[in-house]
Amino acid sequence: MNKPESSALDTRARSCVGMKARPPVGAELSWPQVHAFRLVGHHLHERAPKKDLTRVVGRISGVQAQLMSAAELQVAVRVDCTAEDVRTALWKDKSLVKTWLMRGTLHLVPSADLPLYTAALRAGWVWPTDVWLKWTKLAEPELRKLISAIGDALERPMTREELIAVVGRGQSEHIREVLNSGWSTLLKPVARNGRLCFGPSQGQRVTFVRPERWLGSWSDLDPDKALVEVARRYLGAYGPATKNDFARWWGGGRLGAGRAAWNGLGRELVTVSVEGHRAEMLEGDLRMMANGRDGPSVQLLPLFDPYLLGHASRDHLVEAVHRARVSRTAGWISAVVLVDGRVAATWSHTVAKETLRIAVEPLRRLPPKAQIEIRNRAEELAATLGLARAEVRVAR
Repeated sequence: MNKPESSALDTRARSCVGMKARPPVGAELSWPQVHAFRLVGHHLHERAPKKDLTRVVGRISGVQAQLMSAAELQVAVRVDCTAEDVRTALWKDKSLVKTWLMRGTLHLVPSADLPLYTAALRAGWVWPTDVWLKWTKLAEPELRKLISAIGDALERPMTREELIAVVGRGQSEHIREVLNSGWSTLLKPVARNGRLCFGPSQGQRVTFVRPERWLGSWSDLDPDKALVEVARRYLGAYGPATKNDFARWWGGGRLGAGRAAWNGLGRELVTVSVEGHRAEMLEGDLRMMANGRDGPSVQLLPLFDPYLLGHASRDHLVEAVHRARVSRTAGWISAVVLVDGRVAATWSHTVAKETLRIAVEPLRRLPPKAQIEIRNRAEELAATLGLARAEVRVAR
């Protein structure tokens, strides 16, 4: 396996957006400038060719995958590919890997980057809390032994039941109870330690594998340096941002991670003001900041799209009066229509008779040109799903 890619990723591809005059260091920026920069960082300004699928997933620091159909679409709105191409990268080519990472949530990331993320997670900022240990009735030494035991057991792809049988052999009654009752919760710290990821499903049953065996090799990285590199990549897609934004994106708001990452980046950072909002970005990115593109930019983002998940507040993306339509109960993030980088509508879809039927619920009046672009994006999604056509209904 190659070592994780440099944060210089293809010179960020920002030169393709038609850069204008360089803003001075410490510049006053507008939200349209910032949205344009992030759209490029997320590869939403133009879909990449299929050969760049893995690179694009790495550039946005992975896609959220607790719902695999949504993860496939998150990739497809950025890459000219099909849902089957994503599955091929994951299970056949093994260029992508699925596991629990940031925020304890399932993600797809490039396999070459997995050692980077798990090393950064070992930097100490996301180790289970005393509350978590008390809830599971596990002492920290017991948890560490279980993490090792689970990783050691994964000689081959194993189902949940197979893994419980092997790891539970010879354990106390309490440990066996923990294995049987709190299994998903217990797997997360194992995954974040780089000892477990998802393997190919056996029918309807998922399997788990040990990454270094599944992927063929492994690179041990320094945890503190890894955390700084993760933050550097984060800013390339989500900047400008604050260390609190990074901490929320990384692990539920643990500010220690944000402070450590920002300290490590040091002079690479420059402070900017975005319409009175103070934040930081990489100085090199500030020099390449785009002033925007001619004409409207319209995207259909699927459920849980990472573009919406990078900051502690979404007020710069959606008006407060509409916030509940985007950030719904139980952590559910709606599928949205972006117009020039801001949320203009939500959407849902059904499939019937080779047709993708999309229902759009605007938050504000959508211009006719935006509605035309929504239909164009819908046709692209239909092709991604192997469907013949798309139909769009825009509610009044």
